[in-house]
Amino acid sequence: MKVLLLQDVKGSGKKGEIVEVSDGYAKNFLIKRNLAKEADKAVLIEKASKDASIARTKMLEKQHAEDIKKQIQGKSFTVNAKLGESGRLFGSITSSDIASALYSAGYDVDKRQIIINSPIKTTGKFEVEARLYSGVVAKFFVVV
Repeated sequence: MKVLLLQDVKGSGKKGEIVEVSDGYAKNFLIKRNLAKEADKAVLIEKASKDASIARTKMLEKQHAEDIKKQIQGKSFTVNAKLGESGRLFGSITSSDIASALYSAGYDVDKRQIIINSPIKTTGKFEVEARLYSGVVAKFFVVV
């Protein structure tokens, strides 16, 4: 019997998968405990439409990330910070500071997506990268 798993079932499969199990196991264990439901035509059509929706959402997210990459690739963004007498910064420039500079320039990039190679503790121009999506990495410069 084919069933659609509603939860992860050890030895059978993960949530959302359609698996072939014996009739007794399906009726007496999986369906009875609401771990699965029988995979009839309506369930298969619903799963196919849900999978298509998820794939479309992922495609749109990747396209949005590609657009942001094209816009910020190679550009320079300025971050203002307070300096001490010796020319060193009080603290360091963080990914949050860079994200706010990008946001003020009109680009919505989360601070968790920004990768700083080494701590920025002096003034100058530094190369920073943003991992916008899986496989989509934009490199740009930060001027302190």
